[in-house]
Amino acid sequence: MTKRVSVSIPDLTHEKLQRWADIEGTNLADLAAYLLRREVEIAEKEGKLKYPDENVNKNPQS
Repeated sequence: MTKRVSVSIPDLTHEKLQRWADIEGTNLADLAAYLLRREVEIAEKEGKLKYPDENVNKNPQS
């Protein structure tokens, strides 16, 4: 299952992300979703995310 979120970003950041997405041959939404997933995985590996229940799956399929 996927969830939708809405974020506001500065115009320049949007332009840069759009340029990156164009280079990668994808759309901005997919690039943003990938970048968010990657950063969450990095935060987990660095121990920045704490889970209240040890049974929580720390690496769900994306």
